[in-house]
Amino acid sequence: MWSTDPEFKTAFHRLFLLRAPADFIQVLISLFAFRFPIAGWKEITYIPYLAKVGFMISQYSVLVEMCAQLLLSINRLSAIVYPILHNKFWTKKATLTLFLTGMLISIIPTALRAAQPSAYIHLNGSYIPHLINPGDQETNSKVTCLIYIFFCISSLSCNLLACCVHRKQKRLQLFETQIKLATTVQTNLLIYACLSTVIVVAMTCFQSLLAFHVFDLTAEAHKVVLVFLTISADAFALSNPWLLFCLSSTFRQKFLEARKIRRIFAAAPSTNETS
Repeated sequence: MWSTDPEFKTAFHRLFLLRAPADFIQVLISLFAFRFPIAGWKEITYIPYLAKVGFMISQYSVLVEMCAQLLLSINRLSAIVYPILHNKFWTKKATLTLFLTGMLISIIPTALRAAQPSAYIHLNGSYIPHLINPGDQETNSKVTCLIYIFFCISSLSCNLLACCVHRKQKRLQLFETQIKLATTVQTNLLIYACLSTVIVVAMTCFQSLLAFHVFDLTAEAHKVVLVFLTISADAFALSNPWLLFCLSSTFRQKFLEARKIRRIFAAAPSTNETS
């Protein structure tokens, strides 16, 4: 849509578009398979297979989003450390290939859930989704926890290293050789990557509580952890468009103009710079 605009002619913008379907699916499935039953939707017990569908699709969507998040963190690190070679590597073909590879790999842990029976357990007016076989519940929780930890450590390491190098470059005033648009876009994308990684850290913590059976399945605390885990997953999905919408003034301006929406935000600067 804005392929000729320098701000959006980046691998990150393509990742943003590719993640959109996964974001929508993640939030929708979370509402019907997890949030509504936990809130006391009794009718959900008549379709117990929805728990399995929710587990599979939700897990796959989160894994796809985490793959995109890790690619974004690596993208920011390479852009800061290797600014000259960065654009040569992060082409449209390379970005799409890496993202599709992550999508294919994410199918493996998701497919393992297909043969595992699931249902809802009634607890204090709520219906908690769970796997019927205790062994399946324990195995999946630990595998998911290990996957989350991998993405968490990888993304966090890339972001911390990128922030350190970025701070050093600013101190040495290395950005004087770049146009101002490039420097502000680079800073905004780094901020976005760091904020998204914070959500991944939260998801990893909540998943770890489930994996190591810190709370019993019938305990009220288990329901609270499950609620916060789903909220974190929803926030991870929704942060994709909203953080970009808040961080970039030119994105807001062009988004509103493209849809012929009247001014909702303050007018963006006419210098085509990001805020």
